[in-house]
Amino acid sequence: MNIVLSFAALLLFFCPVYTHAQDVPVQTQKMYVAHKPGLSIREKPDVNAKVLSKIPYATMVTVGNAGDTVLVNTEGFTSNFHKVTYSGKTGYIIGAYLLPVPPPKATVKTLTDYLAQLAPKSGPAVEVKKGTMGNIAEGGSIAKKQLYKNGAEHHQFSAWEYGSDTWFLPDFSVQQAWLLLRLIPDWKNVADEKTELPAASKKITKKEIEYDIKVEKESWFGPEWYKKIRIEYSEGASYIIEIFLLENQVVIFNGSGV
Repeated sequence: MNIVLSFAALLLFFCPVYTHAQDVPVQTQKMYVAHKPGLSIREKPDVNAKVLSKIPYATMVTVGNAGDTVLVNTEGFTSNFHKVTYSGKTGYIIGAYLLPVPPPKATVKTLTDYLAQLAPKSGPAVEVKKGTMGNIAEGGSIAKKQLYKNGAEHHQFSAWEYGSDTWFLPDFSVQQAWLLLRLIPDWKNVADEKTELPAASKKITKKEIEYDIKVEKESWFGPEWYKKIRIEYSEGASYIIEIFLLENQVVIFNGSGV
């Protein structure tokens, strides 16, 4: 009996007990608005609720859970509402248009530019050559790996009639990576500012180019989340683009060849 009581006491000591819902601590996080027109603050966690104000692009906000389980789907992005205070107004914003780090500045044209915006390089790039002095025409190849001080990476690979770039972004989801690519001009063939996040595998045609899109999702006792998006298309060369999760980072791969 004493053992049972002691164990129960330990549970009470290490596990806080909340008697009311309002006693539960609110989880907060610093995020950045990644929607060019700005993000509306609404009076209630409802897309039809009154707009109180608008938060400009690239503004940092501290967001908290809105306390509900209503999911919102906009442009293919699925998210819930977050409670936020901005310019003296407290209301709710859609989480789909938020990034964990500042979004691209107007001067950013490529994904590599964006990595440089976020953090300085962590030393020089490491270069690996294969073949006679890296002679690509004779079956050789060159690989370059650049690490950034925030943990991001950019890998470049060149071989005979083939090349690829791979970027690693810590703390991003696949959905956030798609939102990011829409803001970078170099990716407009795949995802411009109006391109919806693909909800399922499909084939589409844009400007006479056919895109074969494959989507992989998973669900662990809750809403589905994106595991991988793969896109293949031909425009002179053949292109393969993949966006997928690797532990606590997202990987964006772009390979092309003839």
